[in-house]
Amino acid sequence: MSDVVRSRPVYGTPGYKTLAGRVRSNLRALIRKQLELPKQEIAEIIRANLAAAKFFAIAAIFGLLVLIALVVLIVALIAILLPWWLSALIVLLICGVLAGIFGYVGYKRLELHGPTRSITSLKETVQWAKARLLGRSAS
Repeated sequence: MSDVVRSRPVYGTPGYKTLAGRVRSNLRALIRKQLELPKQEIAEIIRANLAAAKFFAIAAIFGLLVLIALVVLIVALIAILLPWWLSALIVLLICGVLAGIFGYVGYKRLELHGPTRSITSLKETVQWAKARLLGRSAS
């Protein structure tokens, strides 16, 4: 006969403590991944729009130069009829009013939202985890 000692497997049939530990560690890992998803999604959005933002910045600089030249032209044209200081004041007031109006309209149309896919996924995960922990089916 052989002198081999046969031992039982450590986790032959896992108990409730073992299963609860596995569920807890899997849930932690899942939540950790869910928290990483918004970071990754925002980074993807930023990377995708960075090149476009550079071109918009260059266009904005040239657009600002055009506006400066236009304002100087308008002041010079009004100065034909009025003194220089009065024509500059009139153009300043008109530009200030227009800036206020367009700024207000832009502010009202502004829509800021977070990473919607991540928020939806996190809500689904929380709902699933609650259902599992409370013993209900997750359907």
